[in-house]
Amino acid sequence: MSTKYKIELEEAAIELESGKIITIPTDTFYGLACDATNAGTVKNLFKIKEREINKPVPVLIADSKDLYKFNASSPLIDKLVGQLWPGPLTLILETNYDFPEGTVKNNGCVGFRVPDLKFARDLIRMINRPLTGTSANISNFSETKDLDILKNNLKEKDIGKFVDISCGSEDLPSTVLKIDRRKIKIIRKGPISKSLIKSILGDDFKYE
Repeated sequence: MSTKYKIELEEAAIELESGKIITIPTDTFYGLACDATNAGTVKNLFKIKEREINKPVPVLIADSKDLYKFNASSPLIDKLVGQLWPGPLTLILETNYDFPEGTVKNNGCVGFRVPDLKFARDLIRMINRPLTGTSANISNFSETKDLDILKNNLKEKDIGKFVDISCGSEDLPSTVLKIDRRKIKIIRKGPISKSLIKSILGDDFKYE
């Protein structure tokens, strides 16, 4: 672990633990991150993004085993996450965990993802809490991997820290997938295709 990496990690953790919102690198684009279990901070994140609170943001976790913490694991998805996590796949799953408004839909569904970038996973482990995983942009504006553009776009927003670590190589936002019993629905197309998902899960599901 380089000195810069360690400093960026420790500073980011301090800001998050104090209830701040920061920008972090992911395998796709820079993301706006805060403690996903802190209702007040999540609400502030929506103000920064200028996004309606009824449009939940995804939650980043460090490992697929973390799904057990949030009562969101299912034998149906074990094969999928075993091959595609960490990676650009967001899974919308039912959970009865008490996530705050802004991360969970009325039907108890939350979008979970394990990013394929060590820094993001190390940060989640360091604070021992999941993070919000929404792109670091104001709603209806483009995502970016350029830190200078990011700082300029959010210069008037209350950002605790802009983490100076590069993003991963993915050029598209994550594929968003919802599994409802034996039905697979792709909510947003991304780097992981329907054909790849089908090759892993087989023909026992209905694909939409």
